[in-house]
Order: sequence, then C-alpha cells, then structure tokens
Amino acid sequence: MKQFLLLCTFICSLCATAQQPIATKATTILSVDSNDIYKLAQKSSKKNTLFFTFGIWCEPCRLHLPTAIKLAKDYDLEFYVLLVDSQTSDRTSRAIDYLQKLDKDIKIAVLKDAVYGDKTQKRNTKFVKEITPPQFEMIDGFSKYILLDKTGKVIMVTNWKDNPGSWEDDSDMVQIKIVPLLK
Repeated sequence: MKQFLLLCTFICSLCATAQQPIATKATTILSVDSNDIYKLAQKSSKKNTLFFTFGIWCEPCRLHLPTAIKLAKDYDLEFYVLLVDSQTSDRTSRAIDYLQKLDKDIKIAVLKDAVYGDKTQKRNTKFVKEITPPQFEMIDGFSKYILLDKTGKVIMVTNWKDNPGSWEDDSDMVQIKIVPLLK
C-alpha cells in the first residue's frame, strides 16, 4: 500500500509539472507543445521569435548555441532555448544548469511530457513533424533554429542539410537561411 501511495504521489507530481512552469533559481522554465510555441510568438512584443532546440548531450547544440544567442541579440528576437529531453530527466536538469551559467536571463522551454512522452528521439520526431511546415524538409535532428513571425507562422525550420560548412560552425547557415528573413 505504501508503495502504491508513493507511486501515485510521483505520478501526480509529473502531471502537475507537465501543466505548469517549472521554477528554478531565477529562471522560469516553460512547458510547451507546438501550439504553445505559436502562442508565445503571437504574444511577443518582438517582430520574430526564435526557438533553438537543445540537448546537453548534443555537441552541435552546445557549439551552435552561442551563434543562436548572438543572432537573437543582433536582430532583437524573442529567444527561447527549447529542451528536447523529458521534463523529469537528469539531462534536462543538467541542461538548465548549463544554460543558466551561460546566461542567467536566458529563456528556457521544455517539451511537455504529457504530449511528447519521455523518449528523447520519439518526442523530438513528433514535435518536429508538428512544427515543420510542408515547404521545409522534415528532418528530426537537434540544434534546430525555428523562426516564427509575429502571427505565429513558422517561417524557417533548419536542419543539418542547411549547413554548407563544417558541422561545428553554423554561422554560414544562419547568414544564408535566417538573416535574410529578418531584414
């Protein structure tokens, strides 16, 4: 009986986490699905909103993050780092710590477990299918730039094929694929 009560408590806490922002240190982590992303772009005071998909274990994500941050600052974008791991994953906690050390004011969102499940690849695939408009190739990789306009319309979703140079440096891809959309 005691184990059953502990299990129920754990499940209830997971459900509550999936519905509410997660508060850590000075940052609020938003739990989102694709509809929430559209709404965040619509509610933003900025012309465009950029989401950058991130996993702490993903080397391209860590290497490309400074370019995404610089892009957001240079072009006055609403900017969120979107965590792809489960809300309750140790990797998500490590990613939050890493991001907060990098920039204490960084906005962080995490995909909702209740919508996307807890398996990283499956949740990312489902999310990328939902968010990628038909005119873009749907490749469910990580380190994606997802750019939305003020109406909540997705105007760019990048993938690894968009990067003409080395995978370690995505600055050329940003200049070719994203910057022209911001001018």
